[in-house]
Amino acid sequence: MTRAALTVTLLGWALLYTHGKDWEVMDDFPYQTTCLRVRAVNVDRDVKNEIGEALAEQPPDNPMRQQAYAHAERRVSERYRCEWKGQ
Repeated sequence: MTRAALTVTLLGWALLYTHGKDWEVMDDFPYQTTCLRVRAVNVDRDVKNEIGEALAEQPPDNPMRQQAYAHAERRVSERYRCEWKGQ
């Protein structure tokens, strides 16, 4: 084994060993309210991307923006869900 490969192996092992216990599964939240807040932010971001920049920058009371937002929100919100497993 070359010196560089040995160094990379040792550094990789050290990173895994020291941080392996701190890693958490993505989208697994300790509290249901955290999950709901993260879900709301993700849905809002994806909806704004989906309706386009022109409509997303319109005032919230614009009827066309409201209709596009509601339509996209129904479709996008199905991508995210919260399943909280209480302890």
